[in-house]
Amino acid sequence: MDFSVITEEEFDLLLDAGEDLVRFGKTDRKCSRCGNDFEHFTRGSSYQTKCKTIDCIEITGRGI
Repeated sequence: MDFSVITEEEFDLLLDAGEDLVRFGKTDRKCSRCGNDFEHFTRGSSYQTKCKTIDCIEITGRGI
């Protein structure tokens, strides 16, 4: 299994966790691979939501 590729379910989980973190400052969602927490970063119009475990799952997005 290629661990650098995330599934659609993992992608949705990361989006939901990122939205929780932005809106509420916290999330109860856990990483489906390792069970760790998520963290969210924004810089300008870009963002990153990722598992706190190094080299686990993450998504990055950029605005226009």
